[in-house]
Amino acid sequence: MARKLAVVLAVALSAAWSGPALADHVKDGRQLHRIVFQMNEDSPNLWSLMLNNINNIITEMGKDHVDIKVVAYGPGINMFRKDRSNVLDRLESLKKFAGKSVEYTVCSNTLKAMKVDRQEIVEFVDDLYPGIVRIIELQEKGYVYLRP
Repeated sequence: MARKLAVVLAVALSAAWSGPALADHVKDGRQLHRIVFQMNEDSPNLWSLMLNNINNIITEMGKDHVDIKVVAYGPGINMFRKDRSNVLDRLESLKKFAGKSVEYTVCSNTLKAMKVDRQEIVEFVDDLYPGIVRIIELQEKGYVYLRP
């Protein structure tokens, strides 16, 4: 009886401790975390907050384990305009570091409505597409929606 109890206890203890604790984002078994950030404001402070959020996500999860889409529409497109943005250096630096792990979409409808020519938008923008439609499509594909 004592031997049987010792075996049960040993099995229970080994199941309870299986090495160092893993963070939830590692234990969840997902290899790729999909996130879409909406930005429809041209506040440099909000853009800096969002870029800090993205940096923190990449730092914690690794750029190979994230697929981040930034969708700008309305006044938010101004942060991708060559002559108006205060955060272009950070946007470009993030793009160079993260590569395809971070993609930028500028709303094509906003460009038309604001009469902004494509030449006024930085070259490292990945896509021109209706912003709200892009967010809807990404959420339907399982992307987590975030807005700073």
